[in-house]
Amino acid sequence: MAFARNARAIARKAMHQIDPGLDDRFANVIRFLANFPEFAKKEKGLEIGEAKYIERQATAFWRSRQIKAPKEPSTIPDEMVSFVLANYFDVTESRLRGIRKTHALSMAAENLVGELLEQYLASILEPAGWIWCSGSTVKSVDFVKPPKSNGGKWSLLQVKNRSNSENSSSSKVREGTTIEKWHRTFAKKAGSNWDQFPDKSSAALLSEAKFKSFSKKYLRQAKKGLK
Repeated sequence: MAFARNARAIARKAMHQIDPGLDDRFANVIRFLANFPEFAKKEKGLEIGEAKYIERQATAFWRSRQIKAPKEPSTIPDEMVSFVLANYFDVTESRLRGIRKTHALSMAAENLVGELLEQYLASILEPAGWIWCSGSTVKSVDFVKPPKSNGGKWSLLQVKNRSNSENSSSSKVREGTTIEKWHRTFAKKAGSNWDQFPDKSSAALLSEAKFKSFSKKYLRQAKKGLK
């Protein structure tokens, strides 16, 4: 599982054709994967590290950064949920229709919150030298920060929206590099966790109020794009 020797050049060229403003960031992500190929995700029909693999990752890296609108789940709800609500909680049929619709909208909103969180963090962390691994280009890691010098350690960060969200079991990389983990909210108590953000230099710039302000602007753009 080895990357091409000129992987960074391939990455830069592939991204330049899509969005030149992302050249350096994507090239550095491929640089990380070339050093730690165990973090490269598999792509059906492609060999990890080959030119076509890198080109596909470039598309995913860029596409994931585009504005997205909430989407109602396409799965069919279990009718037994409504059955229990009606037969135990005495919810009327007219109320059940509203509950089903509201539940679908809530799921759409919940599914988008993780996306909003990563977009918001990227807006603050990338100017500080971090790179958002958009498009799930790096397994188990959401942000990477290149070392300041050759031979230095990469900084790795995995973020979750809630404390009970599933975290990857991968916590250590060879050569002693550790994946820092952070969650925004708690499952069993109110409040947020911004003051415990691992990158202390950026923590002062992050807050729940700023996250909501960012998300409000993002959602306005998403709504505008649908018209």
